[in-house]
Amino acid sequence: MKVSKFTHGNPDSDGEINFELEAMIENESDHDIEFVYYSWLIVNENETSVLGGNYEDDSVFIGAKDSGSISLISWDRVHKDAFASGNASESTAHAAVTTYRREFVKVGTIDVPSKPGEMTSIDKKISLGGAAELMGISCLRNKDDDDGNMDLVFAAGVKNTSDDYISRVQITMKAMDQRDAQIEEDVRAETLPPKAITTIQPYMWGLAPGKMKNGQFVVTASVFLPIESYTAEATPVLSND
Repeated sequence: MKVSKFTHGNPDSDGEINFELEAMIENESDHDIEFVYYSWLIVNENETSVLGGNYEDDSVFIGAKDSGSISLISWDRVHKDAFASGNASESTAHAAVTTYRREFVKVGTIDVPSKPGEMTSIDKKISLGGAAELMGISCLRNKDDDDGNMDLVFAAGVKNTSDDYISRVQITMKAMDQRDAQIEEDVRAETLPPKAITTIQPYMWGLAPGKMKNGQFVVTASVFLPIESYTAEATPVLSND
C-alpha cells in the first residue's frame, strides 16, 4: 500500500483544520477485492493522538492482479490548538488496511407463509466459502399487525467453522411477488469470531398478505475472507484547494 495523497488545509474561521488521505492498493492476489476495513490515526509533533477513525467499505472493487485507490480520510477535522505550531505540517498519519474477497452463495427461496401461525423454511445446511455454515433459515408469520400487514420473524443461524475471525457475514433477502417483481429488500451483516455462532434476522415491513400471495423470499449469502493487510505512515502537505 502506498499513500497517494495526504493533505491538510489552513485553519478555518473556527480554527478547524481538514485532512484528506488516499492510498493506492496493489492487489497481487488471484481474488477480487470487494470489501476493505481500514483504520487511521493522526498524531501531532509530540506523537500524541489527536484524531482517528475506523471504517468498513463494501463499495470498493479492485480486480485480481490490478490496482485501485481508496479514500481513508475525507475532510475530517482537528482544531489547530492540537498542534503547537497551530498548523498540521508536522503531523503524521498512521494507516492500516485489510482487504477481503467475497464468497457469494445463492441460498434459495422461502415461500411466504399463507396464514398467521404458519412457518416456512429452508431446511438444509449450506457452506459459505468453506469458512462458515448457514444452518437453515426459518420464516414464522405471527398475527398480522393493526394495519393488516404481515408480522414476519426470520432467523438464519450462521456458524464459523474456521479458526479465523470473519469480519463480515451477510444475508440478503428480497421479497418477490407472484409475478417475480421485487417488493422489498433487506441486507443484514454480522461479525463472527472463530468457532462462534450468530443469528441474523432480516426484517420485512409493510408487506400486505394480498400483495405477497404466492410470493417468495429469495435469499443469498456472502462471507468476506481476508486477502492481505497493509500499514503505512505519511506526513501531510498543504492542500491547494
